[in-house]
Amino acid sequence: MDSKGIKLSKLTKTRIDNLMGEFVDTFDESSKDVRPFVVKLGLSKGIANSKGLYTKLPSGCESSDWEMGAIISGEDFTIFKHLIINEAGATLTDSDIKKQMRIFIEHGIESLYTVWENHHNSGDLEDFRIKILS
Repeated sequence: MDSKGIKLSKLTKTRIDNLMGEFVDTFDESSKDVRPFVVKLGLSKGIANSKGLYTKLPSGCESSDWEMGAIISGEDFTIFKHLIINEAGATLTDSDIKKQMRIFIEHGIESLYTVWENHHNSGDLEDFRIKILS
C-alpha cells in the first residue's frame, strides 16, 4: 500500500514547493528526494501536533487539486499507518487511513509553513530547521 490516490489542496502544494527550497542543499544534485522529504516531514509534524484525529481540514485546504502519487510507500507507509491508527485509538479501514493521512499532511504542512513564513519575514532563517523540531 502507498499514498497513491491522496489528493492535496493547491495551497498545500504551493507551500510544499516553497518549503522545498529550504532543504534542496541537504540532498545530492537530484531534487527528486526533496518533495517526498517535505511531505513526510509535514505528515510527521501533523501527527506530532495532534491530540487524536483531526475532524476537518485547515482553512483553505478543502479542495483536492494535486495527487501526490506514491510519495509515501513501503516501510514508511506502514510506520505512518500505525502512527495514525495509534492516534485514532481504533482500527481504521485503508480508506480512512488515507483520508486521515491527507488531513495530517495538510495540517502539518500548514504548521511548517507558518514557522517558515515567520522566519522568512523576520530574515532569521538560520534556526528554521531547529524551530521545526519543536
